[in-house]
Amino acid sequence: MEFRRRTAIFAAVTACCAAGVLPTAHAQAEKQPYPAHLPYSFSNFVWWTDDELRVLLKKRIPSLGDEVTTTTEAEGHIRDALTALLREKGISARVMSEEPSPTQLRTTPPDLFGVDVDDLPPVPRPSVIFELVKPQVGIGVIKVQANNDDAQTAAEKELQGNEGKAFGESGLSFSQYEVEKSLKQLGYFSAQVGLRHGQPYKQGERYLVDEIVLIDTGPKYHIASITAAGGPLLTGRDLSRFFTVRPGDPAVPSPFGQLGPQLRAFYQQYGYADVHITSDPVFDRDHATVSYALQVNPGPVYHLRSLTIEKLDTEQEKRVREIFDMKPGDLYREQAITELYRAISNEPLLKGYTFSFSPKPDRTAAVVDLTLEFGKEGGNATVTVQ
Repeated sequence: MEFRRRTAIFAAVTACCAAGVLPTAHAQAEKQPYPAHLPYSFSNFVWWTDDELRVLLKKRIPSLGDEVTTTTEAEGHIRDALTALLREKGISARVMSEEPSPTQLRTTPPDLFGVDVDDLPPVPRPSVIFELVKPQVGIGVIKVQANNDDAQTAAEKELQGNEGKAFGESGLSFSQYEVEKSLKQLGYFSAQVGLRHGQPYKQGERYLVDEIVLIDTGPKYHIASITAAGGPLLTGRDLSRFFTVRPGDPAVPSPFGQLGPQLRAFYQQYGYADVHITSDPVFDRDHATVSYALQVNPGPVYHLRSLTIEKLDTEQEKRVREIFDMKPGDLYREQAITELYRAISNEPLLKGYTFSFSPKPDRTAAVVDLTLEFGKEGGNATVTVQ
């Protein structure tokens, strides 16, 4: 579906290039319910701020509010207005708009069995993005100004290689995020990072904008305390040897190293498929210290209620049930599924086969109905989580 959608978009783009305006990359081709209106944003119109652009566009399109109707006609009015604004600056431009995909429009995260919802990143509100395709806009010189040498060095290292790349607001936001992340590794948990760009200047066939990165690090945080409770399977065990830092050290975002993932895998081997590991830091802003405490919330023990095997003949299915190290009634262990991938590679009856798996948990009864769907390698093997 994605390949066909992109092919259709490319054909439409090619047809419209002569007009100087690119059409929308319309997500409604996915044949799914789609919002009639969405907010809109701008990627690389560096001659104006977003607020200035909105004012200018609303003067040219009196009916335009803070959202755009998700139709080719409505978005076309904005593209035309943006093209006209650039023409007034002597710039012959091509503009396109791109709508968010259906997955971006999901308002709640999927119900991932065995995965903590808190581990998922926040989903930003999607918008229709207007982008200048031609002329290209790139990043010129990047200058970092920080009030601490180690912060300046870290930011410069993080941003090296960005000069000359395409400029876009999404890339700018990502650069800010990466700089903030690198500063937290140094203990600067309250650092303020601002990115701004200068006026565009022409270089060859494209325009460049210089970027200035302003960093106020704030205080460097240190660790006041760090503890880990291993839960019911590891009661009383000292887990401090897995810590990457100790009290008094500069604070870091992940002081427990791989302990969290290792505990998750350990508990899942004993049927705790919904195990939840928490390690939220507690900040003392007055004293610039952080306290860490890892906790294991195991949840119920799951068992395998049923095993369904699809698209194999009788002998093949019988062999899979023999070598699969998890039978109905056993503890539910995803490790057994991983082991099955390796096991079938050595089975003559299953040569050239792979499989997808679909676990359906019944959380009330703490059981899982598991389906294994087999197919020849190179087919559409997937993991389905419901």
